[in-house]
Amino acid sequence: MDLSFPKKEHLCLKRRFDDLLANGKSFFIYPFRVIYLVNDQEENSVPLQIAISVRKKQFKHAVTRNLIKRRFRESWRQQKQELQASLAKENKSAYILMVYGAADILPLSEIDTRMQLVVRRLNEVLVTGAQQ
Repeated sequence: MDLSFPKKEHLCLKRRFDDLLANGKSFFIYPFRVIYLVNDQEENSVPLQIAISVRKKQFKHAVTRNLIKRRFRESWRQQKQELQASLAKENKSAYILMVYGAADILPLSEIDTRMQLVVRRLNEVLVTGAQQ
């Protein structure tokens, strides 16, 4: 079980990011707005790439935004295995953007419980194709 979050799992390419924003679907589970896009898996690609966003307008200080992103990445790193395995089995890949939407800084325990809900919902939507 790999609990890392390597660079290849980060959504970095502008082309993919723009495609996600233009054609992606979304849902909201407090405090995350989740935008996702499912594709057929390409050869030698990871099944899941993710981008994290915390609004500068909401949190003025970079220290605060970075704290939230660190908590977010830690929670995602621990929860992602089930979703990655399901996508790999179905031979699909997904691009995901998660935007933090809470007005205050949530503790890691709260982010973990919410992340479990997000991963469960993503698994339903991406793998089984259930509609919202």
